[in-house]
Amino acid sequence: LGTTNSAIAIADDAPARPVNIQQIVGPGEIAERPTLPSFLLLPSELEVPAAQLQLPWSGPLKYAVGTFARERGAELPHRLVSSAKSWLCNPSIDRTSQVLPFRGAQRELDKEMEGGERVSPVNASARYLAHLRAAWDDANPDDPADEQEVLVTVPASFDPVARELTVVAAREAGFD
Repeated sequence: LGTTNSAIAIADDAPARPVNIQQIVGPGEIAERPTLPSFLLLPSELEVPAAQLQLPWSGPLKYAVGTFARERGAELPHRLVSSAKSWLCNPSIDRTSQVLPFRGAQRELDKEMEGGERVSPVNASARYLAHLRAAWDDANPDDPADEQEVLVTVPASFDPVARELTVVAAREAGFD
Protein backbone atom coordinates (compact mmCIF):
# COMPACT_ATOMS: atom_id res chain seq x y z
CA LEU A 1 0.00 0.00 0.00
CA GLY A 2 1.89 3.02 -1.26
CA THR A 3 1.26 6.74 -1.16
CA THR A 4 1.84 7.10 -4.91
CA ASN A 5 1.48 3.52 -6.15
CA SER A 6 0.44 0.19 -4.70
CA ALA A 7 1.69 -3.16 -5.90
CA ILE A 8 1.49 -6.90 -5.52
CA ALA A 9 4.48 -9.18 -5.39
CA ILE A 10 4.78 -12.90 -4.87
CA ALA A 11 7.38 -14.09 -2.41
CA ASP A 12 7.87 -17.84 -2.21
CA ASP A 13 10.82 -20.17 -2.73
CA ALA A 14 11.67 -18.30 -5.94
CA PRO A 15 12.91 -14.69 -5.92
CA ALA A 16 10.13 -12.17 -5.25
CA ARG A 17 8.39 -11.07 -8.42
CA PRO A 18 5.82 -8.37 -9.19
CA VAL A 19 2.31 -9.13 -10.44
CA ASN A 20 0.53 -7.05 -13.08
CA ILE A 21 -2.75 -5.52 -11.92
CA GLN A 22 -5.88 -5.18 -14.07
CA GLN A 23 -7.41 -1.72 -13.81
CA ILE A 24 -9.36 0.89 -15.71
CA VAL A 25 -6.99 2.89 -17.90
CA GLY A 26 -9.58 4.82 -19.92
CA PRO A 27 -13.37 5.11 -20.07
CA GLY A 28 -14.53 1.50 -20.36
CA GLU A 29 -10.95 0.34 -21.09
CA ILE A 30 -9.24 -2.30 -18.94
CA ALA A 31 -5.53 -3.15 -19.05
CA GLU A 32 -2.83 -4.61 -16.84
CA ARG A 33 -0.20 -2.38 -15.31
CA PRO A 34 2.73 -3.26 -13.02
CA THR A 35 1.41 -0.97 -10.27
CA LEU A 36 -1.90 0.49 -9.18
CA PRO A 37 -1.61 4.25 -8.79
CA SER A 38 -2.95 5.14 -5.33
CA PHE A 39 -5.62 7.50 -6.61
CA LEU A 40 -9.38 7.31 -6.06
CA LEU A 41 -11.78 9.15 -8.37
CA LEU A 42 -15.30 9.83 -7.07
CA PRO A 43 -17.02 11.35 -10.13
CA SER A 44 -20.65 12.24 -10.62
CA GLU A 45 -22.59 10.26 -13.23
CA LEU A 46 -22.36 13.27 -15.57
CA GLU A 47 -18.57 13.45 -15.21
CA VAL A 48 -17.96 9.72 -15.76
CA PRO A 49 -20.86 7.29 -16.30
CA ALA A 50 -20.79 4.29 -13.96
CA ALA A 51 -20.88 1.93 -16.96
CA GLN A 52 -17.41 3.20 -17.93
CA LEU A 53 -16.09 2.23 -14.50
CA GLN A 54 -16.92 -1.47 -14.67
CA LEU A 55 -14.22 -4.04 -13.95
CA PRO A 56 -14.18 -7.70 -15.00
CA TRP A 57 -15.18 -8.70 -11.45
CA SER A 58 -17.74 -5.96 -10.80
CA GLY A 59 -20.82 -4.31 -12.15
CA PRO A 60 -20.85 -0.58 -12.92
CA LEU A 61 -19.11 1.38 -10.17
CA LYS A 62 -19.38 4.96 -8.93
CA TYR A 63 -15.64 5.26 -8.40
CA ALA A 64 -12.34 4.21 -9.95
CA VAL A 65 -8.91 3.55 -8.53
CA GLY A 66 -5.62 3.40 -10.38
CA THR A 67 -4.46 4.76 -13.71
CA PHE A 68 -7.77 6.18 -14.92
CA ALA A 69 -8.44 7.78 -11.55
CA ARG A 70 -5.07 9.54 -11.70
CA GLU A 71 -5.46 10.66 -15.33
CA ARG A 72 -9.12 11.76 -15.24
CA GLY A 73 -8.65 13.13 -11.74
CA ALA A 74 -6.26 15.74 -13.15
CA GLU A 75 -9.33 17.18 -14.91
CA LEU A 76 -11.58 16.69 -11.85
CA PRO A 77 -9.34 17.57 -8.89
CA HIS A 78 -12.40 18.23 -6.69
CA ARG A 79 -13.32 14.54 -7.12
CA LEU A 80 -9.82 13.08 -6.68
CA VAL A 81 -8.39 11.46 -3.57
CA SER A 82 -4.61 11.27 -3.55
CA SER A 83 -2.08 10.68 -0.79
CA ALA A 84 -4.64 8.81 1.32
CA LYS A 85 -1.81 6.95 3.00
CA SER A 86 -0.25 10.25 4.04
CA TRP A 87 -3.61 11.35 5.44
CA LEU A 88 -3.66 8.13 7.51
CA CYS A 89 -0.69 9.42 9.53
CA ASN A 90 -1.95 13.00 9.91
CA PRO A 91 -2.89 13.51 13.57
CA SER A 92 -4.43 16.93 12.77
CA ILE A 93 -7.58 15.33 11.33
CA ASP A 94 -10.00 12.59 12.31
CA ARG A 95 -8.57 9.89 10.05
CA THR A 96 -11.86 7.96 10.10
CA SER A 97 -13.98 10.95 8.99
CA GLN A 98 -15.07 11.57 5.42
CA VAL A 99 -12.65 14.42 4.67
CA LEU A 100 -11.42 13.36 1.22
CA PRO A 101 -11.21 14.65 -1.42
CA PHE A 102 -9.73 17.41 0.69
CA ARG A 103 -11.22 20.71 -0.34
CA GLY A 104 -10.22 23.21 2.30
CA ALA A 105 -12.48 25.91 3.71
CA GLN A 106 -12.47 28.22 0.67
CA ARG A 107 -13.09 25.49 -1.88
CA GLU A 108 -16.24 24.39 -0.03
CA LEU A 109 -17.75 27.68 -1.17
CA ASP A 110 -17.22 26.93 -4.88
CA LYS A 111 -20.38 25.72 -6.65
CA GLU A 112 -18.60 22.94 -8.55
CA MET A 113 -17.24 21.53 -5.31
CA GLU A 114 -20.69 20.89 -3.84
CA GLY A 115 -21.96 17.37 -3.42
CA GLY A 116 -20.15 14.24 -4.38
CA GLU A 117 -19.02 11.34 -2.31
CA ARG A 118 -16.47 11.90 0.43
CA VAL A 119 -14.42 9.16 2.06
CA SER A 120 -12.09 8.75 5.00
CA PRO A 121 -8.38 8.03 4.57
CA VAL A 122 -9.15 4.55 5.94
CA ASN A 123 -11.87 3.91 3.35
CA ALA A 124 -9.72 5.18 0.46
CA SER A 125 -6.91 2.85 1.56
CA ALA A 126 -9.41 0.00 1.85
CA ARG A 127 -10.57 0.62 -1.73
CA TYR A 128 -6.99 0.36 -3.02
CA LEU A 129 -6.48 -2.87 -1.09
CA ALA A 130 -9.86 -4.25 -2.18
CA HIS A 131 -8.96 -3.58 -5.81
CA LEU A 132 -5.63 -5.38 -5.40
CA ARG A 133 -7.40 -8.31 -3.79
CA ALA A 134 -10.11 -8.51 -6.48
CA ALA A 135 -7.54 -8.21 -9.28
CA TRP A 136 -5.52 -11.02 -7.71
CA ASP A 137 -8.58 -13.24 -7.29
CA ASP A 138 -9.69 -12.60 -10.89
CA ALA A 139 -6.25 -13.49 -12.26
CA ASN A 140 -5.73 -16.43 -9.85
CA PRO A 141 -9.08 -18.20 -9.36
CA ASP A 142 -7.32 -21.36 -8.16
CA ASP A 143 -5.25 -19.46 -5.58
CA PRO A 144 -7.54 -16.76 -4.11
CA ALA A 145 -6.24 -14.16 -1.68
CA ASP A 146 -8.16 -15.89 1.13
CA GLU A 147 -5.76 -18.82 0.79
CA GLN A 148 -2.60 -16.69 0.74
CA GLU A 149 -0.45 -15.29 3.48
CA VAL A 150 -0.72 -11.55 2.83
CA LEU A 151 1.65 -8.89 4.10
CA VAL A 152 0.62 -5.23 3.83
CA THR A 153 3.59 -2.92 4.25
CA VAL A 154 3.54 0.50 5.88
CA PRO A 155 6.33 3.02 6.47
CA ALA A 156 8.38 2.73 9.64
CA SER A 157 7.41 6.37 10.28
CA PHE A 158 3.74 5.45 10.75
CA ASP A 159 2.58 6.09 14.28
CA PRO A 160 0.69 3.32 16.14
CA VAL A 161 -2.66 4.85 15.14
CA ALA A 162 -1.76 4.87 11.44
CA ARG A 163 -0.56 1.27 11.65
CA GLU A 164 -3.80 0.20 13.31
CA LEU A 165 -5.88 2.14 10.79
CA THR A 166 -4.06 0.28 8.01
CA VAL A 167 -5.16 -2.97 9.66
CA VAL A 168 -8.72 -1.61 9.73
CA ALA A 169 -8.46 -0.75 6.01
CA ALA A 170 -7.14 -4.24 5.23
CA ARG A 171 -10.04 -5.83 7.10
CA GLU A 172 -12.49 -3.52 5.31
CA ALA A 173 -10.94 -4.78 2.05
CA GLY A 174 -11.62 -8.37 3.07
CA PHE A 175 -8.23 -9.38 4.41
CA ASP A 176 -8.12 -11.15 7.76
